[in-house]
Amino acid sequence: MSKLEATARQAWSRLPRRLAISRSAKSIKGLIHPWLRREPLRPKRTVRTLDELDEVLGYVDEASRVSDDELRRVFNTFRMELDLPMPSDPHSEEYRLAVMGVYEWLHGSPYELSNEKAQFEFARFVDVPFPYSTGSGATVGNHLIAIGHVIRTLDLPTKSRVLEFGPGWGNTTVALAQMGHSVTAVDVSQQFVDLIQARASLVNAPVHTVLGDFSKVDELTDMFDAVLFFESFHHCTDHQRLLTSLDRIVVPGGRVLFATEPIEDDYYVPWGLRLDGESLWAIRRNGWFELGFRRSYFLEALRRSGWSATEVACPGMPSANILVARRDGSRPRGRFGRRPE
Repeated sequence: MSKLEATARQAWSRLPRRLAISRSAKSIKGLIHPWLRREPLRPKRTVRTLDELDEVLGYVDEASRVSDDELRRVFNTFRMELDLPMPSDPHSEEYRLAVMGVYEWLHGSPYELSNEKAQFEFARFVDVPFPYSTGSGATVGNHLIAIGHVIRTLDLPTKSRVLEFGPGWGNTTVALAQMGHSVTAVDVSQQFVDLIQARASLVNAPVHTVLGDFSKVDELTDMFDAVLFFESFHHCTDHQRLLTSLDRIVVPGGRVLFATEPIEDDYYVPWGLRLDGESLWAIRRNGWFELGFRRSYFLEALRRSGWSATEVACPGMPSANILVARRDGSRPRGRFGRRPE
């Protein structure tokens, strides 16, 4: 990188975000684009200590002031490797507590549910929520492809009953409600609950919202034709219990969708904290809980809870693949289960 380009990139990274994303700033950026071109791809940096992690997260902070695309580029420049002596049984409570210990080390304090609660400029995001707020063609396009794949895979009759856990910005939630489905959305953040209500009212598509975490599954009294986790299941601190509890709220013949979840053939442990750049930033900076799963482990966890699953691929975008779980007909319903009259 030339000194001139380095100076241009540094100056741009120091702009306040409100200026960097303004229309005039984008016009200027277009004129000086040759000075701000991306650096050649290099091998990912591997970090192993918290000091090294904090160093690279400083680069992430600078990138966030440039653009969403630059932020995501920098996310992909580093990862972490840890020597983790995990308990042998990934289905045990001992293993889960070990994962929580790794989280405490990475974040710097024990996990608290309040870490997941969102804070943002409410009025602005009613009209322009994520991903549209990023202005990134790649981010918006990929998100819309994933949402379309979810809706196509659900393929539900009109007026079906759908429960979505962790809907966040509510893009899929509102779309399903606009289709005429009866949608219940459970989110831990009051701001997201209020945002979904505001966005749904704009298009006259009622959504029933519930404030709470994944444990709300034990308090719900309705049953649903489909339960959806879209980029949310990996935030659950006790996913094994959640899988078992889902039985009591899914009608016979219903299904559970795990969409765009980090379930990989060669994940480095049966399940545990993700160590890619974006996840490390989410854990260290924001305190979010970010899990990944080895596919063989996840399928076995489903089987132990009485579910079987098939995968529905998203053409051209493997990260948006969906696991569709149905009740294993060879097994009786779980101890939480009940059947409709």
